[in-house]
Amino acid sequence: MLRKKTPVTRSPRGVLSSKPVYMRLMPEERRQLEELSAAQNRSTSSVARLIYLEGIESYKAKTTNEATQPHSTLCARY
Repeated sequence: MLRKKTPVTRSPRGVLSSKPVYMRLMPEERRQLEELSAAQNRSTSSVARLIYLEGIESYKAKTTNEATQPHSTLCARY
């Protein structure tokens, strides 16, 4: 008797797979994403999500720091 393999899901429970986020990439960026995906045996969406998760905290910190920094001293004089 043959059993069907159940698909392997790498996304955690609760991921909104019915509401995808589309991202436009340059050809070289897409190529790099596809290479990473192949090397990790993951889908491009899965790797893109991992990259997003790894970078979101540093991006938020950067944008928060920029928002709290005063404008240049040149603008403050006038």
